[in-house]
Parts: sequence; C-alpha cells; structure tokens
Amino acid sequence: MIADLHPQRHSLRPAIHRLIARHGATAVLWAAIRAALLPRRRRPRPPDLRHLSPHLRRDLGLPPHAPHVPRYYELR
Repeated sequence: MIADLHPQRHSLRPAIHRLIARHGATAVLWAAIRAALLPRRRRPRPPDLRHLSPHLRRDLGLPPHAPHVPRYYELR
C-alpha cells in the first residue's frame, strides 16, 4: 500500500465542519470538552507469563515450565 499524504487534505477544519453539520455545535463542543477532560483509557496489562498454561506457552514459543517439586517444608 502506498501512502498518499497531502497536507491540505488532512486539516481538521473540514472534519469539524462535517461533525457540526451532522450533530450540532453544542453536541460537538460538549464532546470535545469531555474528551479533553477525561483521562485516557489505559490498555490492560498482558497476562504474566508465569501463569500461562502449557498450551499457550508452547503456542508463543516459550520454553515449558520446570516441574514443580515440593520442598520438604511445603509438605506440611
């Protein structure tokens, strides 16, 4: 795909005018204020690799877990 970048085509004025024509100036103003004041939503953290199942670890190309051998003080 070839990027077609023209600085005249990417200005915000036509997009804002279209939004105002479609939704009204008041609704666009309130949406802009709300977008400016609300914090950005953060992406959820990926799961910890230690807690993945063996199937997912294999699919991701990670080495398998070492087998868990209980220590003598864990047997109580």
